[in-house]
Amino acid sequence: MKIALVGPYYPDAGGVQIYMTYLARELMKMGNEVTVISYANASPQLGEKVKRAPRIAIHGVKGLTFVLYSTYSLAREQFDVASTHYALTSGLAGFFASFTGKKYVVTFHGSDLRLSKTLSRLAASRSSANISVSSWIKEELNSLGINANRVIPGGVDPNIFRDLPSREEAKEMLGLDGHVVLSVGTFTHAKGFDMIPIIASIVNKEISVKFILVGDGPLLSELRREVSLLGLDNKIRFVGKKPLHETALYYRAADSLLHPARYEGYGLVALESLAAGTPVIATNTGGLRDVVRDRIDGFLVQRDPYEFASKILILLENKDIRNEMGEKGRKRALKRTWRHVAEEYMELFNEVV
Repeated sequence: MKIALVGPYYPDAGGVQIYMTYLARELMKMGNEVTVISYANASPQLGEKVKRAPRIAIHGVKGLTFVLYSTYSLAREQFDVASTHYALTSGLAGFFASFTGKKYVVTFHGSDLRLSKTLSRLAASRSSANISVSSWIKEELNSLGINANRVIPGGVDPNIFRDLPSREEAKEMLGLDGHVVLSVGTFTHAKGFDMIPIIASIVNKEISVKFILVGDGPLLSELRREVSLLGLDNKIRFVGKKPLHETALYYRAADSLLHPARYEGYGLVALESLAAGTPVIATNTGGLRDVVRDRIDGFLVQRDPYEFASKILILLENKDIRNEMGEKGRKRALKRTWRHVAEEYMELFNEVV
């Protein structure tokens, strides 16, 4: 089958980029011909055709340029179905291209619904199917009158997560010791990393813990200032963006993953942490309810620093509970591979085509 994938792509980091990149890889392994339509810095991995939109640095213009370029590309390309990721850009390109007879499906990742419900409805109005990455997004779509045909959450790469070293070995490899709490993601308002310095301050009044932050983003400078103001420079370490194989080592080395998100469409970092055998403490919001089973492989709490701190302390002070949660989460997470994700897409594509 000839498939067009439209949206953010490798080497950019982020949940949607990882989702699209692994989906392309697995679809190609299954014998499909894949064309990726993405942004200016997108790169091929396994010989897939990659079409890049012009690089426009002006705020607000980049998205419009991408929609126009993707619409033009979809109209010209020969494919059986287009899989568009993010309703507000790729989904709109699919909508406009559909007037040339092209079939498309829209995958909603969450932030689409927070930004514009009207454009989300428009993007879905001519699609052959609508996909959500969590049951929460499906409920949100249904409340807007948008029929979500499938829930297809992300997966993990078993080649990276199945053969990780022991926790002690991972800590040694990364130069870490003692108790470690990890957070992974983009430093934005939605991900809620601004609460981490407060949580770290509360926890370190009870027990010495290092908080490791993997990622980057617009709030980095603000976070660094807050860490310094609270005198936590020796307790919170910013290590920057890391490739997935190295991030997996950090997951493995940590005693728990802290994910204090305000909004979360799914929560791929939580699934990856569980795949590494590390329990997750996350906000009880959005798609995180699909990923973390409260009190089984982690904790879901209200977004309050004392709530997060209390659960961190429970895990750090109870190794047996920590290990049991980690083992249960790992066993479940490793069953959800990107191959399964691609198979679910192919089942839908075959129905559409």
